[in-house]
Amino acid sequence: MKKLFTNLLLGIVLSATSSAQNVGIGTNTPTGPLSFASQLGNKIVLWGDGNAAHYGLGIQGSTLQLYADAFNSNISFGYGRSGAFTERARIYNSGIEGMYLNGRLHLRNGDPSNLGGGGGIWLYNPGNTAQIGFMGTQNSQNIGFYGGSAGWGFTYNTINSRVGIGNDNPNAPLAFAATLGKKITLYPGATGDAGFGVAGNRLQLYSDNPNADVAIGYDAAGTFNERFAVKPTGALAVVGNTGLANQVLGSAGPTAAAQWRSLNSLIPTPSAGATATLPAAGTSVFFNNAQLNFTLARSARVLIWIDLITAQGCVFYPCSSYWKLFMYLNGNAIWSREIPASHIDQTYYSDARSLGPIVLNLAAGSHSIAFSGFSIRGEPGVTLYPTAMILSD
Repeated sequence: MKKLFTNLLLGIVLSATSSAQNVGIGTNTPTGPLSFASQLGNKIVLWGDGNAAHYGLGIQGSTLQLYADAFNSNISFGYGRSGAFTERARIYNSGIEGMYLNGRLHLRNGDPSNLGGGGGIWLYNPGNTAQIGFMGTQNSQNIGFYGGSAGWGFTYNTINSRVGIGNDNPNAPLAFAATLGKKITLYPGATGDAGFGVAGNRLQLYSDNPNADVAIGYDAAGTFNERFAVKPTGALAVVGNTGLANQVLGSAGPTAAAQWRSLNSLIPTPSAGATATLPAAGTSVFFNNAQLNFTLARSARVLIWIDLITAQGCVFYPCSSYWKLFMYLNGNAIWSREIPASHIDQTYYSDARSLGPIVLNLAAGSHSIAFSGFSIRGEPGVTLYPTAMILSD
């Protein structure tokens, strides 16, 4: 009898608050299949008594609320049913994670009046008092991060798959803005940074302190193998060796490291590929009768120095004159030099001079170098002291 009375009463209530198959709770004029009264507070209590924290839906000023009963109770979105539920998104009430998503989130459109006009996410500071950055679509081809004085400081071009740092149109896999200064800091040190930079007409590679090297080499399973280094003093090291004073760096060929060598070791003797016969010291030149003859087993560079003494006699003095000296290679004149004489205020005058080096690049084979000299008065009498250095390849 009690159950029958309860069902009858419920039917009268629903009948009194329904209109056109709409049901009203706390309202006599429902405007939807289920309508609530226009009052703030709890609307649906899904779990709990509604007087304490519970699962449900509610309304507060300008806010639709969906809530769980405690800080460690979360709100999950997905499909299926309660007993066989597949989660796609979760809101954490702990305040640490915020929201966790399974699957993918698609952001479309955006606000054309706002930055970029594309889809994305604005991020607030931890106090939720100001926006500090945006990540999303910059234009029809770039996505990236926006914030700070640089604006779009980091972009990714979705057309050519290139990354720009301060550069909206990267022309390489990684491109920086056309500005001077530090570009990459590999290690921020206490007194400076190790990294790369650009100054006016200069690419910079630098270490972080005045005692640090800058080295070039290769990696072998995590172990660095040095091949070349610039020391803090400015010295150059090859395979760890900085060489000795006055040594020069010479190639050891394509399969070995370069080596520090003395000049003596770089200059082969004539027996290493050349033979030469010099004229006797103090030979007087009378039109090509002083010759340097030699044979090269391979191509070489020949350096020639000449010490000479010119003489001029004057019948009537004071007088002045100058000499001309010629050099011939294999019968062809290849070099000449005018040798001015000082003012002559005595009957006979001589002048000693040194010329050279005269550099010749010669092929393998036999060669002859000859000299001649005379004054403008046609007086022969140049005394030569030639010296030759043959540098084989």
